[in-house]
Amino acid sequence: MPSSEERLIKVMKALADGTRLQLFKEIASRKQMTCTEVGEISDLAQPTVSHHLKLLVDAGLVNTGKNGRFVILSVNKEMTSELSEFLKNIINTEK
Repeated sequence: MPSSEERLIKVMKALADGTRLQLFKEIASRKQMTCTEVGEISDLAQPTVSHHLKLLVDAGLVNTGKNGRFVILSVNKEMTSELSEFLKNIINTEK
């Protein structure tokens, strides 16, 4: 099982890509989206969108659920809180 720090490194690597950051921001601003909706707002091919979404999900930044035949994406607030606390701790311990 990866350590907390290892999980957060994976999160930061996922967000380091401009496309994934934009997709993450869009999902966050809309609270939830379907994979189809994400594809519609992007200039990318569907396999490329799926690849980026998979990395966001694997990093724990995005949750998935099903609604009929649609996959619903939403931000994992627990992970974003963990990342926020981690960064705050780094900043507060720096002197």
